[in-house]
Amino acid sequence: MQSNPNTEYLRQMPRRSSHPFDALAERFAQIFAERVSAALPKAGPNGAASKLRGLKRDMSCRDPGCKNRSKGPQFRFFCEEHLKLPKKKQDEALAKWAGMHA
Repeated sequence: MQSNPNTEYLRQMPRRSSHPFDALAERFAQIFAERVSAALPKAGPNGAASKLRGLKRDMSCRDPGCKNRSKGPQFRFFCEEHLKLPKKKQDEALAKWAGMHA
């Protein structure tokens, strides 16, 4: 028997089973895969899932008693007013804040 290159793939493809148990197993696998993929975190724009997605950072100033919004992690979570403090006083304020929130 001579093989035709255009129909060679037809012989290699497995046939779908008509047995009811196979259909049940395939449906179970499909449902399981859908649920697992739904439970996994969604990827961000760079393809990596962020662990902090949905988590709001505490953006308050780290100086005790200050109600101002901080300038973020780049500025050690201090507001503009407390950024002018000497570094030693900033370190003391950070240590005190960490002790209160530990």
